[in-house]
Amino acid sequence: MNKYHYIRLLKLVFLLFVFVHCENAGPNHTKLKAIGGILDLSQVSIEKDTVIPLVGEWKFYWKNLVEPKNHYEKENFPYILKSSPAVWNDTLFDNEKIEGFGFATYSLEIPLKNPRSDLAIFIPDIGTSYRLYVNGDLLTSVGRVGVSEKDVTPKYKPQIILLPKSESYELLFHVSNFSNRWGGYWFPILLGKAETIYQKKQVQSGFTVAVCIAAALMACYNIIFFLFRKTDITPLLFSFHCVLILLRALTTGERLGHLIFDSLSWELLNRIEYFSAFCMAPVLYAFLYRFVPNPFWRRFGYLLNTPLYMMCLLIIFTPNSIYAYFLNYLIVYIYFSVVPGWFIILLVAVVQKQKDALGLFVSYLAIMYANINDTLVTYGILEGAYLIPYSQIFLIFSHSIIISKRYSNSLSESEQLSAQMKQLVVSSQRIMSSTNYETAAKSALEILSSKIGENEKLHIYVSSQSTQSWIVYSIDADLSFNYENISQEMVESLIENDVSKFFDPITINKRYFIPIIQNETIQLILDIPENRFLKDESDLDWAKAISYALVLSIQNLARHDIEKYAIIGEFSSEIAHDIGNHVILIRKSLELLELDPLNKVEIFRQTKQEIDTLSNLSIDILEFSKNNIILDLKITNVNVFFSSVKEDLTILFQKSNITFKYKNWITTETFKIDPLRIRRLCLNIAKNSLDLNSEVTEFLLSIHSESSTLYIIMEDDGPGMSEDIKRNVFDSKIESNKPHGTGLGLSIVRKIVLAHGGELLMTDRPTGGMRFTILLPLCEWK
Repeated sequence: MNKYHYIRLLKLVFLLFVFVHCENAGPNHTKLKAIGGILDLSQVSIEKDTVIPLVGEWKFYWKNLVEPKNHYEKENFPYILKSSPAVWNDTLFDNEKIEGFGFATYSLEIPLKNPRSDLAIFIPDIGTSYRLYVNGDLLTSVGRVGVSEKDVTPKYKPQIILLPKSESYELLFHVSNFSNRWGGYWFPILLGKAETIYQKKQVQSGFTVAVCIAAALMACYNIIFFLFRKTDITPLLFSFHCVLILLRALTTGERLGHLIFDSLSWELLNRIEYFSAFCMAPVLYAFLYRFVPNPFWRRFGYLLNTPLYMMCLLIIFTPNSIYAYFLNYLIVYIYFSVVPGWFIILLVAVVQKQKDALGLFVSYLAIMYANINDTLVTYGILEGAYLIPYSQIFLIFSHSIIISKRYSNSLSESEQLSAQMKQLVVSSQRIMSSTNYETAAKSALEILSSKIGENEKLHIYVSSQSTQSWIVYSIDADLSFNYENISQEMVESLIENDVSKFFDPITINKRYFIPIIQNETIQLILDIPENRFLKDESDLDWAKAISYALVLSIQNLARHDIEKYAIIGEFSSEIAHDIGNHVILIRKSLELLELDPLNKVEIFRQTKQEIDTLSNLSIDILEFSKNNIILDLKITNVNVFFSSVKEDLTILFQKSNITFKYKNWITTETFKIDPLRIRRLCLNIAKNSLDLNSEVTEFLLSIHSESSTLYIIMEDDGPGMSEDIKRNVFDSKIESNKPHGTGLGLSIVRKIVLAHGGELLMTDRPTGGMRFTILLPLCEWK
């Protein structure tokens, strides 16, 4: 609903109130008043729709229950003419100031124009018990009338009484009150045709029922709403407010609660009436505050509500004579504190064009107008109808619309936010997938330009923390991308501030500078034009999110650079590791040549073999980078091949503390492998154990075959290998290298095995150490 709808609704409310006043005050002879205990209707024609309130001067007999049999002697009893309806408190009777507790008789004579048999009277509350005699006959009683507290039973029961046929009526009310602070004939008794009285009663009762049903339904609806979304207590507050409206409607007006729950005590129902009235205000203000937050109310609201909270406690724990004593004082306090306070708060919110402020202001005016009207009518200052039931219906209706509108808007905003989030995810992925800093910055600027406007020039200043310099990336109106290095002094001159103190967005020369800070350090500055785009907070958050994505992309790129150099270093180390294996063997061969020149043929063969393996290593490095190994398969004699591997390992472990053992249980004589790679595979694993010379004392190579599988098992008694390193080998990652470093060594070992169609198993030995089991299929090679 926009403001025009609220204005129309406000007009409708005031027209309704005027209509209600006119309906009750127009042709119904409200100007007729009793004089001297007589309401003269001898000149009045009581027709349809004529309702006459029995107001004016009634004969009032204090502390005297005049019996109808004393009708002709009642003039001898002391009485005064009391203007009624009104409470009898503070009335002077025979120089005595009447208090709330006591008993009395009210008497009124009503001469008619002609005898009537179609008349009835509607009797509202009379405080707090009474008997009615008409022309000497007892027609009704409510509660129990007596002359002492123990003899009196209070009760509220609005009712319609049919009057007997007569040309005049003498009404005699016996009234007792020892329960309420106020006693007497309170609200006007209405006289009219029975048909008219019944219609009026039905309308009033129907409206009260409508208020109760509306309040109950909205209370249930909003409590369910709250249970589904407990983070927002607004529906809970409104539900509680509707419950209070329901209790108030049941215990006032038509007193439906007193009629429906007749077994409940008058005291309990009266407490509910008062509690619902005074608890309703704090709940309403809490509800309003959820929509219109105000710093004044946040700071002083609890203090201003304290008298209301104290009144609620008094109603719960003290008798009526105590809590009712503070009623007038509290009403004065309310009308001179919280009521005008919230009027000003809501009015300021309307002027500031806060969301839903106008609708809340209209509903607040309606309920306050009704409360003030009913207060003035109750105290006899104003004549008219009670408007609280109408304002309650309007309050429930208007606040329900406001809550529904709020959640409808929330749903729309959620849908928009969802679409924006999807766009943000796509944009962030685009930025994060950039391969260099320039591409990432260009992507961010193009995305921002599509939102802000392609005819605008945008800049992003990126900080280089290590050099205290900045790079400015910019995109022109024609989407031309540029970047250059600038000094920190130039950046500070643009933002007119020290970079180290730049924490909040600022506007300079129609440009909006937004700092993006991470870990209390400024990472970049977004420079965009100040336009309508920036007035939407969600759009501003979106621009910041794009900037954060750029920051993360730059950090990832920097991290990748560091990791790339680290990988190159690790890769070089592993290459040296592999080369070292064969260099050691060549060196040992040369040493053997010096010691045994006659065996030079065999030594030259071994040396040539190592040189061939080194030549093959360059191919392995290339194939490793391509994640692909091309084998040079040859039919190989198993005994000859592994005897050669045994000799290589024997030479490798010479002059070390490691004892080398070899076992061969192979039943198959030949198989098809790439001998150079299988040999290097064995050397790589053996070299890892050799690197742990101080922790390894034994290395075992055993080969055997079973069915169609060749098993190559190499194990040592070293410290073993962590689960993380094992996973890294199977993930083909290059990681740290000790103990049993993986890197290029074990990664290539597994690639060689997989290329042969086999598998590498790495397990811990039961007695301690590491076991490598290589399974190679034989059947496919024969």
